[in-house]
Amino acid sequence: MTTRFYRLLLWCFPPSIRRGFGDDMVRLFDAQLRDARIQGDSPLRIYVEAIGDAVMHGTAERVGAGRERARRLIRAVGRWRSWMQAIRQDLNYALRLLGRQPGVTVLAVATLALGIGANTAIFSAVEALLLRPLPYHDSERLMMLYEKRAAEGVLDNPVSPADFLDWSRLNGSFAPIAAFATETVDLTGAGEPVRLSAEKVSPRFFEVLGVQPMLGRTFRPEEALSGQHRVAILANDLWRKRFDADAAVVGRRIMLDATPFEVIGVLPPTFEFPGTSLSLWIPLALEGGPQPPSRTNHYLTVVARLKDGVTLARARSDMDRVGSQLQQQYPEANRNHGASVSPLSIELHAPVRESLIGLLAAVAFVLLIACVNVANLLLAKAASRRREMAVRAALGASRLRLAGQALTESLLLGVCGGGAGLLVAGWGIALLRRIAPEGVPVLGVDRVGLNPQVLAFTLVLSIAVGLLFGLLPAWQLASQDVSESLKDGGRSPAGVRRRLRRTLVVSEIALASLLLVGAGLTMRSFQSLLRADTGFHPHGLLTAFISLPDGRYPDDARRVAAYNEIERRFAALPGVRSVGATSHLPLSGQDSRSGIGVEGRAATPDTPTRAHPRAVTLDYFKTMGITLLAGRNFAASDNPDAPFVAVINQTMARRYWPGGSPLGKRVRLGGNMVRWREVIGIVSDVKHWGFDRPVNPEIYLPQRQMVWDGLTFVLATDRDPALLTAAVREQLRSVDPDLPLSRVATMESVAARSVAARRAAMLLLGIFGGLALVLAAAGIYGVMAQLVALRSAEIGIRMTLGARPAAVMRLVLREGLVQAIIGLSIGIAGGVALMRGFRAVLYQVSPADPVTLAAVSATLIATTLLACALPARRAMRVDPIVALRH
Repeated sequence: MTTRFYRLLLWCFPPSIRRGFGDDMVRLFDAQLRDARIQGDSPLRIYVEAIGDAVMHGTAERVGAGRERARRLIRAVGRWRSWMQAIRQDLNYALRLLGRQPGVTVLAVATLALGIGANTAIFSAVEALLLRPLPYHDSERLMMLYEKRAAEGVLDNPVSPADFLDWSRLNGSFAPIAAFATETVDLTGAGEPVRLSAEKVSPRFFEVLGVQPMLGRTFRPEEALSGQHRVAILANDLWRKRFDADAAVVGRRIMLDATPFEVIGVLPPTFEFPGTSLSLWIPLALEGGPQPPSRTNHYLTVVARLKDGVTLARARSDMDRVGSQLQQQYPEANRNHGASVSPLSIELHAPVRESLIGLLAAVAFVLLIACVNVANLLLAKAASRRREMAVRAALGASRLRLAGQALTESLLLGVCGGGAGLLVAGWGIALLRRIAPEGVPVLGVDRVGLNPQVLAFTLVLSIAVGLLFGLLPAWQLASQDVSESLKDGGRSPAGVRRRLRRTLVVSEIALASLLLVGAGLTMRSFQSLLRADTGFHPHGLLTAFISLPDGRYPDDARRVAAYNEIERRFAALPGVRSVGATSHLPLSGQDSRSGIGVEGRAATPDTPTRAHPRAVTLDYFKTMGITLLAGRNFAASDNPDAPFVAVINQTMARRYWPGGSPLGKRVRLGGNMVRWREVIGIVSDVKHWGFDRPVNPEIYLPQRQMVWDGLTFVLATDRDPALLTAAVREQLRSVDPDLPLSRVATMESVAARSVAARRAAMLLLGIFGGLALVLAAAGIYGVMAQLVALRSAEIGIRMTLGARPAAVMRLVLREGLVQAIIGLSIGIAGGVALMRGFRAVLYQVSPADPVTLAAVSATLIATTLLACALPARRAMRVDPIVALRH
């Protein structure tokens, strides 16, 4: 009790006293109380003395400490005022100095604006697409699940319905798990018939993402059963455009593929989903149908949310257990099949991550060139300020003070360049949006812009850049010899370290040539890509997708008859040479894959037999210009009552019948109950997956023997194919006015979209390469012009001694050319070495491509000579008398 009392008294003292002496004072107080009790004295005296001592001395100590703090505060305020006054003086002086040389200032700010603006534009895309969290609740716990086939090196295969249902039932790591698949549907009865992109999702899909509808509700478990799945949720955009944002739409019936669906909800406008612009969400009905869920048809994408406390490693181990259990339970269908788990953010960022990082590296080179450029300009200016700085040093200014003045000037230039760079960034962002490829499954494209995070990045970058290019000039000015500078009057070019400036010019040219090598190789690769043989002729072709809804075309006979009538009407249009149709148009992103049986060949886990089936009409090969290499084409007699037949591509023939002919051999799709098909023909390979992608085995089936829900019609014409669109639409309306025509495009535009990502990367690298070239030319010109001005006395002496103007001009040009050759050699060597690491992005072009290297060398040398030409002409016109007088 007494100890606690005394410790309360100690609060009269400052904290430093309590920490340093508090325990000792408590022990002394306890000892005094014990002595008083032993001697029979009253402890009241000890308490009174302790209270008086604490109040008196504690208050004194606090007053003394307060006075010391006040003195320290006054000294700190004084230093702060001194610093602020110095900074204010430096800023005012820097502003006056920059204003006295507007040409140099404008050139430096413009150079920095280009470099900082380009970096800001690319960073805005990186921030929106890679750094920003996904727009879902606890997005770091969202995972994507794929089928894994380790023996084949496949980790991201789509999932079969049966496997998805088993994963949902057997896993112990995920709270909800959901699957989805994209399809298209016809919306009729709500204005003009239109083909919409729809997502079929399992009932817990929106629970996984943590999304609630703006109106209505989400799907219920029983609505995932076949026959009970006819409900729909509208995307906010479709709700506003087709239903006038009417809240009463919930509960209304709409016609999808001629089947009534009840609208049960509307999603909020903030909801985002990657990929195609989706308009509808409908239940994924996997159970309750006439057939059990398939274990061999793989088309589902699976997303799941980790349970609380479950790590990614634990989830992967858990799914490995589930995969092993299913392999044992279904050895035929799930042999060597497992499950892989990957964070959703990584999967959604994957399509653009490498491209954006590459572009960020490219603009970093541009910014380095800009920094070297401005550093050279400031070093050139430093020569004319040697006497000024020497006088200030002689009057007592410290080297730190002189360096601070120079750095203030460079920081001011950096901030001004950053402000101007925001204008360049705005133009760059508009350019990015214009050339960005469509259909890339990423989130955040609409959010690319100058938000607070990007503005903060620009500010930090501007300050960092100001420090970077200002260090050398500041060191140069602060480290000069005062006496020597006062003797020569600040006019000697030796005052500026010419070797350092030449090194900067060489590095500037090296960086520019390195970037130009990368841009040139990318352009050459793109040219080679466009010249690649696709296996068909894209010119003069119009494509359009048509799907027949089950409600009006419930059986194969009606579908075949409708497709035949549509094809006949299209073929009768003026200017149309031929018409064909396919279930999967090349280069369109459409695809399917199936296991196949090859007669006489047993499939093993190491050598599976698979092919990509395509249903086609009779004139499809003729219309597309696909060459028949052997056998025959499909005929009208190849109907459902005739023997089943197939045509295969060269790759399939070589893979499954090496050294022999496949004609007359038999294959079948899927399981053992499927009918055998005789191979009647071989056609040339078609680049179906991309100009630079390998060709896989493809098997073509006659549409009459493999009736597909939707077909892409191809019309060959000698006219502009786009002019046929209105006539095609009219002919389709005459067959069925409720059938929408969708994906109308020329085959050339389809091919162009397939290389849009490469084209965008090529354009951006070309722009950055051109920007680097312009900056390098400006830097070379600025440095050479300053050097000529500084060497005017030397040039005057040369001309007095008999040097001709042409010789003086050659002297300046030779100096610039030597620097260009050295920088070019370093840059080309670095560019070739760098591109060897990116050989995978090049198509039929070597990293040491001689055409590219020769073009880069010629361009840079010509640019250097052009940049040196004006200073050289100025040098040859120097008046010797005037030069020697100054």
